[in-house]
Amino acid sequence: MRDFSGDHRWLSLNTATVRRQGDLAQIIDACARHGIRAIDPWRDQVAAIGLDRAVRAVRDAGLELSGYCRGGMFTSDAAHRIEVRDDNRRAVDEAKALGAPCIVLVAGGLPQYSRPGSAPSRDIAAARMQVEDALAEMMDYAHAAQMPLAIEPLHPAYAADRACVNTTKQALDICDHLVCWRFMSATGWCRPRTFSTTAA
Repeated sequence: MRDFSGDHRWLSLNTATVRRQGDLAQIIDACARHGIRAIDPWRDQVAAIGLDRAVRAVRDAGLELSGYCRGGMFTSDAAHRIEVRDDNRRAVDEAKALGAPCIVLVAGGLPQYSRPGSAPSRDIAAARMQVEDALAEMMDYAHAAQMPLAIEPLHPAYAADRACVNTTKQALDICDHLVCWRFMSATGWCRPRTFSTTAA
């Protein structure tokens, strides 16, 4: 196993883990001092100091981003759909300005938890379908900005309130469906990915 205790060049810090220690500017400064070359900042931390200041701080410290947290929270009732779309488009714009290589997406759980004020629901299957539909819409905007999207599955314990995408297979299936849908729109043909699910 590699020992990173004396060499932090290969580390990336998820800035949410140290939010109590300071604001994003202070976290960036600390990473630069300790030789940590990459961060994965959260949107609320960027908003707290302002996007322009965050961009300058990252650039001046010579840091890179390993991702940008987070987009998603796609599930909502009909009255909040435009809010969801616009919020995720802003996430794309912010990630582009910061030079992030991707946006980390937490899908969202049931609507009343993902977007407070939404009408309550207990239909997790409908939530998953809504995630796929919203992702398809977001893909067009992200593609135009050349911003990759990274779906992060969370433990099933978070299915109701944070993420109804709970396994790597579910995330890959969504990717398959979306890629096939886009390819079929252009060619009329698509061959889905196949893989073995047999445990070793």
